[in-house]
Amino acid sequence: MTERELLTAALAAAGPMLKELDAATAPAPGEWAVIDVVRHLVEGDRDKFLPRLRRMLAETQPVFAKVEPTAGDASDLPTLVAAYASAREQVVKILSRLEPADWSRTGVTPSRGPLSIDAYALSTRKHDTEHLRQIQAIRAALGLRPKRCEARLALTIAELTEALAPAADHLAAAVVGLDEPQRRRRPAPGEWCVNEVMAHLLHVETELFLPRLRRMATEDGPTFVAFTPEAWTRERDHGMDSFAGSLEAFARARAETLVFLRALPAAGERSGVSSFFGPISLRQYATHIADHDIEHLRQIQACARAAATRG
Repeated sequence: MTERELLTAALAAAGPMLKELDAATAPAPGEWAVIDVVRHLVEGDRDKFLPRLRRMLAETQPVFAKVEPTAGDASDLPTLVAAYASAREQVVKILSRLEPADWSRTGVTPSRGPLSIDAYALSTRKHDTEHLRQIQAIRAALGLRPKRCEARLALTIAELTEALAPAADHLAAAVVGLDEPQRRRRPAPGEWCVNEVMAHLLHVETELFLPRLRRMATEDGPTFVAFTPEAWTRERDHGMDSFAGSLEAFARARAETLVFLRALPAAGERSGVSSFFGPISLRQYATHIADHDIEHLRQIQACARAAATRG
């Protein structure tokens, strides 16, 4: 992919990722909550970048007036996220159709003076990252589970191996005292049981995570489709899979992942393109694995509590 295609892919990913970073309250009085950040992002795309982009393509170096924040906007978080996604989708559609010469067209902004479409798009990507990380910091302050990859953060290789190494032990500890019928019991209709969560962790480790890490280390900019578990769940009743068997296979696969990561030279900065995350470095993707562990360990712990309570 060209640099501009990668830039457009990064801009396209921000809307879907924003939906994964929701939180209702501010971490402290006077600080922004997630809804405040999203409102600011909506104003940046819907009220500034999108209309300015259209004018830059229709006029010769238009001069833009200063846009004041919308006063008294009481829209709820889902409404704002949808507004941002809609505006960003329109921006990406326009950028995707530009001819090479169009990227050099300019407009005059109130704060930065003359700015080309190329420079405006690059600054918007930087602005996205700044505020995705702000949302992640809010989530962390509220004690919510990590979403570091959505915030375009990456752990170091040492931090990754430390985070990933104890996963199998943590999963085993979460189900101590449960018998097989309890491990097959779903907390509620439509929710996964302990065995299904464990089978999912084994599946993604062996079929997605490690193969994709290896591809990023050896290929130039491989692309990955987003994984959805619906097809996997239809294969068979994974609740009947043995927890012990899945855990043992997962432990072996995770050991391979750790060997791979510990042997990395500078390949941690190599990248691929995900249909969900957009352009993503190897370390960012491995950080997603660490966060995925936390998400599903908590899910198994909740399943185990529900099964033990019901006897």
